[in-house]
Amino acid sequence: MTPDRPVEVWRLPEEELTAGRRARAWTVGPDGELAVLLVPEQYTAPAGSWPSVTLPYDGEVVVLGRKGEWRVPLTGVEVLPDHLALLPGRRVLLADYRADEEDDGWLPNGVVFGPDGTPEAELSLGDDMPVLVTDRDGRIWMAYGDEGIFGDHPMAAAGLRAADTAGRAVWSPRGLPGEPLEGLAGATEGGCAWLAWYPSSSGSYLTRVDPVGGASTTTRSPVRLPIGFAVRGREGVFLTKDGELTWHLLVGKEWKRTAKRRVGLSGELDRQRAHGRDGVLWFRAGNGWYQVSA
Repeated sequence: MTPDRPVEVWRLPEEELTAGRRARAWTVGPDGELAVLLVPEQYTAPAGSWPSVTLPYDGEVVVLGRKGEWRVPLTGVEVLPDHLALLPGRRVLLADYRADEEDDGWLPNGVVFGPDGTPEAELSLGDDMPVLVTDRDGRIWMAYGDEGIFGDHPMAAAGLRAADTAGRAVWSPRGLPGEPLEGLAGATEGGCAWLAWYPSSSGSYLTRVDPVGGASTTTRSPVRLPIGFAVRGREGVFLTKDGELTWHLLVGKEWKRTAKRRVGLSGELDRQRAHGRDGVLWFRAGNGWYQVSA
């Protein structure tokens, strides 16, 4: 098999860079919409710093979908943009991957904004949350890290979780082959969600969840630490933080590698995450966004 080369989908326009606007978060919606949060330079920290912005900040979410471009203006945002996600009705979700606890309980770490940028809801999504992905029905799928799993936040304790847009848990794992220790990446395929995670230093897993009834199946991941993956049927493509793309075929319950390729693009690879939607893997390198198919 000769895999396809990554295709550039969008590049941050030069006029945005000249105006001092920087991309500080990005995602791909359930229907393949690329969304990028642009923040004026006055609020941003140097690349690779955490937090990536100073609070409060202004910004704008640029969304490029099949029906053209639309934007959500944001003003005085009080939540860090560690995660950006799209929800039905042209709403957007921003979430901090950490959560703060006070004497009377955990503080919200997610905010839902309406299409005009008005805050609509605050959500408590859990602490130490490296993975967050939304599906077509607005469910929020999350995988947590060890500090959350072994901490006191009730949303994080199960390791994997789904919530609705009111922040209520709507799915928890049952019958996994191990106890989650660290979330790695997430994807969707049709109405189903996929979560990559590992239980120990010996391997990692892929769990596919059908929200109708909540049934799940789990296979060993063919890649130890993917930053992103996409699945279509029995075919999958995976990306690692060192820039290796690999293609795999699920034979029985085992993924067999069929091809590999270096990303080979100019610009620094976003090593934190990539997004998989219906067999298409999206990733960022420099100020360009790319996709490759399973």
